[in-house]
Amino acid sequence: MKNNILQKISAGLMLAVFVFSNTLMSVSAVTEKKPLLRNDNKDSIQLKADISITEADEPISLSLRDSDVKQVLRMFADKAGMNIIFDASVSGTVTLDLVDVPLNSAFDLVLSIAGLSYIVDDNTLIIAALGTELSAAKQEITLIPVKYLDASVLAEFLNKNIFTMKKPGLSNSEIVTTNPMTNELLVFGTKNDVAIAKKIVEKFDKKPLTASIVINHTTPEQMANLICDMLIPATSSGGGSTGGAARIKGTMTGGATSGGGSSSEVELGGGEVACQISGGASGTLTSMPLQTLVISYFTQQGTIGVVGGSQEQLDMIKEFIADNDKKQPQAFLEFSIIELNENGSKTLSNTWQYLSKHFSFNASAGTTGTSPFYPIFFAGSQYPHVDEPENVDAPDYYVHRYNGPRALTYAINYILENRKGRVVANPRILITNGQESVIDLTSDYVKTVTSQVVSDSLTQAVQRDYEIGDDNGIKISITPFISPDGYVTLNITPEYATIASQVMTPNEDNPEVTDIQATLLQRRNLDLKNVRIKDGETLIIGGMIREEDQKTVQKIPILGDIPGLGMFFRTTISTKTKEEMLIMITPKIIDDSDDVMRNENTL
Repeated sequence: MKNNILQKISAGLMLAVFVFSNTLMSVSAVTEKKPLLRNDNKDSIQLKADISITEADEPISLSLRDSDVKQVLRMFADKAGMNIIFDASVSGTVTLDLVDVPLNSAFDLVLSIAGLSYIVDDNTLIIAALGTELSAAKQEITLIPVKYLDASVLAEFLNKNIFTMKKPGLSNSEIVTTNPMTNELLVFGTKNDVAIAKKIVEKFDKKPLTASIVINHTTPEQMANLICDMLIPATSSGGGSTGGAARIKGTMTGGATSGGGSSSEVELGGGEVACQISGGASGTLTSMPLQTLVISYFTQQGTIGVVGGSQEQLDMIKEFIADNDKKQPQAFLEFSIIELNENGSKTLSNTWQYLSKHFSFNASAGTTGTSPFYPIFFAGSQYPHVDEPENVDAPDYYVHRYNGPRALTYAINYILENRKGRVVANPRILITNGQESVIDLTSDYVKTVTSQVVSDSLTQAVQRDYEIGDDNGIKISITPFISPDGYVTLNITPEYATIASQVMTPNEDNPEVTDIQATLLQRRNLDLKNVRIKDGETLIIGGMIREEDQKTVQKIPILGDIPGLGMFFRTTISTKTKEEMLIMITPKIIDDSDDVMRNENTL
């Protein structure tokens, strides 16, 4: 009982001091008006309730020591002419000294240091500890239209970053949802909740910057990739969960169509996304990837599209394109591709032949054997010759036995052969600085053949599958750099392939048919870097020579090994093959001031 009387006396004294101080300040306010501090920064938003329990907002002075927070808040309610209700969670004391502080600001300070929040319902202040759910805070639904952004992104941002962060005067739970049909925010909260939600929408719900920039001299894809690889990294400082920006290439993420979680390839109207900057979250805060910077290119239209970002970023991209979208120098390149072939052979052969009625022998060109015309054993005077086994009854012709006298013959054959060939190709191409050009003079050939017997109830046939190669011949890849001083620097890669041999194998289903098991190529390739040629001069690439010597000796056993006389029983074949390829390149720079980019400041 004694404690209650002391508390009432203390509360009365504090109220008297409060009223007296407020009266003095009112008089002084009439004689001298001091300016009130306001936040005039248009780029900032106060993420708390707009404390306004009275429109007068007169300055007050308070000096409190361990005062019951309920009694202090009652004084504010009395001054504002409002009723007040305390939740069971309200407790504690406050100690403060305030001089010339507006009433609304003083009320906010007391709530902040005491860890309290409030709502206003029908001229009644409802006070509760921060984090306490108050059913009166969700008695109204307010619709806030969203024009340009995805309402679900704004709703998540408000719920995670504002309404669950225990801010005085605001709800402490997720109170914002959306109407997907109309892209509206639905706010289940107080006027303060609605006011802060409207500020966020007003700040961020803006039409993104868009620009379509024409590309004149490079391709839109190349310029877009340059911007993504060289310029976009300079505008971001990190990525992922570090609070910076993540560069995503070739995909579009977030937005109303993907729900902020999935990614999909974008290809609309011939355009493709080159890259984009997507904001990331930091700590417990949720990011709001609204003004994402997206770089796309439209090859058919010859333009680059820029969506989102800031005006400064757009100006930087335009300046980058203006500096790099220049006409590139060109040159006329004349080729002379010459292939020289030289083949020679020398043949010295000895032929021995013995003929009789019952025995014959032949040794020619290193082979020995008998002939059906001169059989060792002959039954009768003739025998039939047929092409097919089923034609035995109808032979094509008859072979008669040898009826002449016995004879031994010897013949010598000596032949020299020389062949020379020359193949010339003269392609002429127009090359552009930094762009690869290809001269393809190759032909197709059969690499392998696979046969199989296909049969049905009536017919049977052989089916062949052919594998075709396309690299038989010469192919040259060229990447030039045309300098302003009249020189052309080339990276040249000539590839030259010819068929060396083919491996043949009998078919498993039909042994009489042979298939190509493999085709072996002979290659002569070069890889030349930074070959520098002056305008109008000719570069000759030679030395790609293939030379082959072969010597074959065929002889009759024993007789061919006799010293001196053995030469009459041997056949010697010598062959020599030589192939050489020459490539002559002559560049002629197209020196047109309208077509050549020259930097006068280059030394």
